[in-house]
Amino acid sequence: MSILREITIGNARLILGDCREVLPELRGVADMLFCDVAYKLTSGGNAHQSMGGLFASDNYNNDGLLMDVPPWHDLGGPFFHACKDNADAYIMTNDKNLFQAGAAFEGAGWKFHNLLVWDKIRATRNRWYMKNLEFTTYWWKGKADPQGINHCGSKQSFQLNAPKETAHPTEKPVALCEHYILNSTTQGDTVLDPMMGSCAAMVAAVQNGRHAIGIEINETWFEVACARVRKALA
Repeated sequence: MSILREITIGNARLILGDCREVLPELRGVADMLFCDVAYKLTSGGNAHQSMGGLFASDNYNNDGLLMDVPPWHDLGGPFFHACKDNADAYIMTNDKNLFQAGAAFEGAGWKFHNLLVWDKIRATRNRWYMKNLEFTTYWWKGKADPQGINHCGSKQSFQLNAPKETAHPTEKPVALCEHYILNSTTQGDTVLDPMMGSCAAMVAAVQNGRHAIGIEINETWFEVACARVRKALA
C-alpha cells in the first residue's frame, strides 16, 4: 500500500509514505514542486573532525547518510509526471550532488531555468573552504517560452541566516520556500513537496493561500509536519 496514512488540514493534504510509490497516484496535480531531496553527503576519511554543527562527529557518523537516500534517477520522472503542464520545480541540493541532480532531471524531461543560491551567511567548518551555500536547481515543464517569475527583481542569491525551528537535520527556512512559492504560483495554486521533512514548504504554501500536498516517509517528521501546518493555519 503506497499511502500509509493521510491527513487533510485546511488546504493541506499530508501523506505518510514513500514518494516513489505515492507519486504515481498524483499525476498532474501540482502547479509547482519544491523538494529538498535527501541526498548523500561527503563521506570517507576523517574529514568530519574538522567540521561542526550538523556534521560534527556526535551528529554525523561520516558514512554519508543522514537519512534514507533515494537515487537521483528515481526522482526526476515521478516528479515530472506529478506536475501540471507549465509547472515550475525547485530542487535543492549541495555542491557534491549538483551534477547528478541535473543529469537526472534533464533526462526526465525537465528544462533548466537557473541555478539559485541560498547564502546562509553563517558557515560550516570545512578543510576545503568553509561552506555557507546551498543550491536550488530551478526547472520548468511545458511550453518552449515559459512565463517568468512573478517578482522579476528577485536575485539569483537569497541571503538569510535563519534560526532553526525544528530538530530536523536538514531543515530549510520557511522564508526561503515562501520566496520560491510567491514567485512561481498564485493564490489557489497547488504546491507539492514529495519529501517534506521539516514541512517548511507546506507552511509557506498554506500561509499564502496556496493548496499544499506533502509526502513524508518518516513517521516522526510526518507528525511534526501535521503539527506545523495546524499551527500555521491557526
